[in-house]
Order: sequence, then structure tokens, then C-alpha cells
Amino acid sequence: MPAYIVGSGIFLPERVVTNEELAPQIGIEAAQIFKSSGIRSRRWVAPGTLTSSIAANAARAAMQDAGWQPEQLDYLILGTMTPDRFIPGTAPAIQTLLGAGEIPCLDIRAACCNLVFAIQLAAALVKSGTASRIAVCLAEIQSRWLDISAASAAISMLFADGASAVLISSEKHSGALEIVDVLLATDGSHTDALGVRAPGSGFGFRGEAADFLPRMAGQSVILNASRKIPAVCLALLERNSLTASEVRWIVPHQANSNLLAQVARALGFNATRGLVNVLENTGNTSSASMGIALDTLRRSGQLQANDCILLPAFGAGFIWGAALCRVCH
Repeated sequence: MPAYIVGSGIFLPERVVTNEELAPQIGIEAAQIFKSSGIRSRRWVAPGTLTSSIAANAARAAMQDAGWQPEQLDYLILGTMTPDRFIPGTAPAIQTLLGAGEIPCLDIRAACCNLVFAIQLAAALVKSGTASRIAVCLAEIQSRWLDISAASAAISMLFADGASAVLISSEKHSGALEIVDVLLATDGSHTDALGVRAPGSGFGFRGEAADFLPRMAGQSVILNASRKIPAVCLALLERNSLTASEVRWIVPHQANSNLLAQVARALGFNATRGLVNVLENTGNTSSASMGIALDTLRRSGQLQANDCILLPAFGAGFIWGAALCRVCH
């Protein structure tokens, strides 16, 4: 039983934080921020905003896109690294906000790979007959975790807030995206190269202040991502008897423009041939970013029947992977 992406939606906070506003606080010129990241502005939420709230807004937009009602959902998956609270998960809060029934609700913590992991899980649920209408929400409120100072400039310039959602169904219709295959991988020897240490059993709940802030070994992340992403894309294509030249669109996790350009070159793509990049005005929204890029592509009117779409991601862990989709007639 095939599974299809039949709807998508996004939510971006109202507040726009430009490079010109951020630059004096982190000690880097606005032009250098753009050169290093490809970002000119990003969105940050208002005080008191919850991850569940922005995720629910994106889900409502996706349901409007697909013509679904909340009571038609039979499963809800949330991907986030910035939950409302430590325990319980945030997916139940989204279910309540949407007014969905007493359906299974699951949080996953696959960082920037949350969408590709969720696509694989949702497709398996559909194919097993366990569920037929699944909402996948991706949401991050990262601005509250950032150290806005020169010491953390390389991180603080990148990260932003936002949410996206995709709806996955057993029902095919024209323009839906068939989920053809997903390939995922992990190398846990790099767990400390990217992420937040605390709170947790490894570094405590009242530990060093630095353990509660994002940390990133930039060179290690870029080196591994620039190698692993093209490799997993090519492996996924090979096992589906395709070549990179047969792919019309690449919709990657929106990490930074320099990494996207490296990945595109490795696969024979360029900015005018199918690489979807929305970083300039959204920043890196981590879990939400690939969904934001995919929704942008779906609403652009450029998709055509039989277009092949690659959705690659690389995230903390290190974990990486890609999904392959095809536009239905």
C-alpha cells in the first residue's frame, strides 16, 4: 500500500530579525553573516509562545491545503528539539490544540532529520494498515536557547524559529507526492559535536551554564555533512535504479547556503536546476526547515507529474538520510 504526501503548511513568527539588528550583538558585520550563511533575516517568536502553538498553526495550514478536518486524523507525529516541557512530550498538546480525537501522538528527536525519519515512520504506518491519515508536525523555538554574544556568533547567526507540517495518507490524488523510499544512517561517535548537553543524565540538571547552550564543532559538522549527504542520496537513487540526472528537485534541510551549494555540486545540481533554498529570509529552523522548503516548492506551481524529489538532511548525532518522492499524475 503506497503512502502519499497530500498536504503541507507552515507557520513563521511575525518578528523579523535582520542581520543589521543582530550584527552589533554578536560582533560580526551584517554582510559577513550573509556571506557565511546565506541568511539575511530570520524569524523569532514573541515571549510566551510555545512550540505546540506554532506546530498546531502549521498543521492547520496543512489541513486546509488537503481539505482535512482534525477529527479525520488517526496519528500525529511531532519532530522537535525544543519541546514545551521536559516531560511529557509535546505532541499531545498539539492534539488538544487541534481538537483531534484520542489518537496516538508521538514525539521524535532526530534533530534536523526529523522530517525524513517521520516520513519513514508514517509510510510504514500506512503500509501496515495501522493508520491512513497522519499529521507530521515539525517545530522549533530556538531563539530562547541562543547565547547572543560574540562568543557564540557562529551559532547565533544561524538559528531561527518556525514550524511546518505535512500530511501523509493512503489516498492518492493528482499532485500528491508518492513516498518511494527512505534511507537513514547514524554515527553515534559524534554525539558531542552538535547539540545541547543539558538537562540530561550525562551532564545533570543543574550543571555548567555552557552545557545548557547549543554547541557546534563547525568544521566537523560541515566536513561530515558535505560527504554524508551526497553519499546517502546516491545510495538511495542507486537502489531505486535512478541517477542524479533523473532528479528534478532537491529539497534539503536548510542548514546554510554554503553547505547546500556543496551538496548540489556533488550531485550535479546548481541554483537554477532544482535546488530549493529558502534560507535567506527564514534562517535555519532545524526540524522545520525541510518542511518549509517543501511547502514553498509545492505552492510555487512548478511541480509536474513524475518529477522526482530528493529530501536529504544531516543532523546532530550524527544522523543523516534522504527521502525520495515522485509527483503523482
